[in-house]
Order: sequence, then structure tokens, then C-alpha cells
Amino acid sequence: MDKNELRTLIREKNKTITKEYREKSDAGIATRFLLYPVFQQVDSIFCYVSMDNEPDTRTIIETAWQMGKTVTVPRCIPGAEHDMEAVKITCWDDLETGTMGILEPKRGLPVVDGYKIALAVVPCVSADRWGGRLGHGAGYYDRWLKGQTMYKYCLCYEELMSDNIPMEQYDVKMDRVFTEDRIYNPGTQSDDTTNEIVKEIRSKGIIGMLKDLLIKKR
Repeated sequence: MDKNELRTLIREKNKTITKEYREKSDAGIATRFLLYPVFQQVDSIFCYVSMDNEPDTRTIIETAWQMGKTVTVPRCIPGAEHDMEAVKITCWDDLETGTMGILEPKRGLPVVDGYKIALAVVPCVSADRWGGRLGHGAGYYDRWLKGQTMYKYCLCYEELMSDNIPMEQYDVKMDRVFTEDRIYNPGTQSDDTTNEIVKEIRSKGIIGMLKDLLIKKR
């Protein structure tokens, strides 16, 4: 099955998901994400503004504001084909309806370079446990994420996960996939564990996270 066929299949499946499932799953995904040590530690995030059929990100964004983190959201660049930029927002009033009816930051707000952002929260149509991500097909996120060193985390309903996403040369793999049931760690092809979090801390050189992790376990 190619990407377009899989995308059509998952979109049809998404239409059958109940409101009750979405609400419960949104809460589960947000809880796992917000308690995750990497999110707790970073000082800046790039996060999509969710639509009705996507895992909700409003709690994530609001919590990041409350914690004093810099929050940036995507905006399609006018006149550029399938390119976007990260724009800093400090409240919901900074958003307006933009490309394809998606809420985007208003003009005049500061654009932030990707190298200044520690963590990206990325949407998907579907994902797999290996970090493969199926986007909407326009390639905005893959272009923007290519070459970025930030953490790349994807949110997906467990019901919309796939066994294997077809990956092409320019597709960017995710470092973690969060669902309401678990956190998939592509690096170990398993659910995330404390040991793997520690490995990531060391590899990324984040100072202080190990101490925080040990304190929380006491």
C-alpha cells in the first residue's frame, strides 16, 4: 500500500472515531506528553495548533506558557511553495484563520529560527512504532524539520497507528510517538523506559535532567 492509499484509508477510519474516544485519548496523550522529562526540561517548543480531527494540543500549549517556555507555532510562508516558519505566540489572540482554514499566527509576530527551538510537536495522519510519520501530503513539516537537531515528537491516536509507514528519502523520522496508551521509542523499537530516557539525556547533553528524573522516582 502506498502513501496515498494509506492516507485515504486512515482518513476514513478517523471519521468513525467517537467524540468520547477523542476526549479520553486527548487527555491521555496530553498527560503522557506533559509528564515526559524532556518536555519538563526544555525552554522552547514548536507545536501545531490542532484541528478537530487531530490530537488536541491546546493543553500542551497552555501548559508551556504557564511554565514560562517559549511557544512557537507554524505559519505557511506567503508566496513560498510548501514552506513554513516558526512564529512565537504568547496567547490565543495571536492566532487567526490561515492556509486551509488552520489557525496561524498573525502578521508582525517574531519568527524564530529552528536552531533556537528545543522540541517540535508534530501532527500526523498516522504513524508507526518505528518513528515513521504519514503527513497530509504537502510536505511542509518534512521540509521544515529536515536538518533540525531539535527533539521531534509526534502525537497520534492509538486507533490510527499503522504497522509500517512507507518512508521516502526526504521523510523525517520522529524521535518519539505519543499515543493515549504508550510512548513509542523508535531507537529501541519498544515502549519508552527510564533507561532510554537517560540515554537520550546523555546523547543530547541536557544538563540537570538526570537529577530531576531521579528525584521524581523517589
